[in-house]
Amino acid sequence: MGKAGVEDVYRLHVNDIYRYLRKLTGDTGWAEDLTQETFFRAFQHLDTYRGEKVRPWLFKVAYHAFIDWHRKQKRRPVHLIETLPEQADQGAVSPEAAAMAKETAALVQAALRELPEKQRQVLLLYAGKLSYAEIADILGIGVADVKRSLYRGRLKMRKWWGDCQHGGYGQGE
Repeated sequence: MGKAGVEDVYRLHVNDIYRYLRKLTGDTGWAEDLTQETFFRAFQHLDTYRGEKVRPWLFKVAYHAFIDWHRKQKRRPVHLIETLPEQADQGAVSPEAAAMAKETAALVQAALRELPEKQRQVLLLYAGKLSYAEIADILGIGVADVKRSLYRGRLKMRKWWGDCQHGGYGQGE
């Protein structure tokens, strides 16, 4: 892969990798640092790239960069995501709608924090439009495990959300 190819790969995938890492770390600064680390590692290890799809390979590199960072940050709690879903342009929505979106994002963040790590990872990668096989490869698990984790994670999210809507905020499983 020549210099032009490397620049194209960066341009095409940097935003997706950044969003994924921002959701994992909950911090724009850490996400920026980890995005740089991801592409540094990827370009440093181009010799291990075997012609598979570039996007899933980059997510795998990002996942491992996050895991390494997380191990170093054990003393500091990791907040999973800043916003989910992505916030719309605040100038294009009413203040009431913006407040509701912010509250919903905070509730989703709280629900995701309740999930086991594998289920959280699978849900976030699936939300990033990766296939079951790609998620399995990134996390180093089987496709059946991906499907099972996605199913269980969705069930827990629905239960938590239902409990929240019926006055049992955060008192799910």
